Amino acid sequence: MGPPVGVVLAGGGSRRLGTDKSALVVGGGTLPLRAAERLAPVCAAVAVADRGRQLLRGFPSLADGPGRGPAAGILGAARAYPGRPLLVLACDLPRVPAGLLAELARSADADWVLPRWSGGVEPLCALYAPAALAALAARVERSVFALHRLVEEGLAVRYLEGEALTLFGSPEEVFLNLNTVEDLERLRELEGI
Repeated sequence: MGPPVGVVLAGGGSRRLGTDKSALVVGGGTLPLRAAERLAPVCAAVAVADRGRQLLRGFPSLADGPGRGPAAGILGAARAYPGRPLLVLACDLPRVPAGLLAELARSADADWVLPRWSGGVEPLCALYAPAALAALAARVERSVFALHRLVEEGLAVRYLEGEALTLFGSPEEVFLNLNTVEDLERLRELEGI
């Protein structure tokens, strides 16, 4: 399979936030740059699934694949790197530490590796092996785009959960997703900016 390729998901429409998340500067860098910087120590190759908008100089820019939403970004990366596992991180998850990403990347024995806690699962911070990518492509062909339902496909799934997850911090803070102005205010509070 080879080592995982880091994929920054930065192609969303940012409708709920009301401003383009990919241009949002927080803590000295844009959200896509911050995500790429956290993936770089873990993955030798990092690309940005940004619908081909070339958001980050020095990183390959990837067009969407079939489907819509995050599934299209992930499948675009799968087309660009066939047969390779993808370590995916959405740019609007700015508090996921590189150590957690490294832990996800270590799981060569599973098709899909993702965090799980009482708040649910986080498929936008996950390792997708080729079998999971093939299952996602098949679901998209049937117009099923919800990533969290990929577990229904009979894949070998490994969850990073319990103490193994909380070593990296409170999941509610680590997986703070910037969708609203209130979320952005919470991020600034947590990071003291």
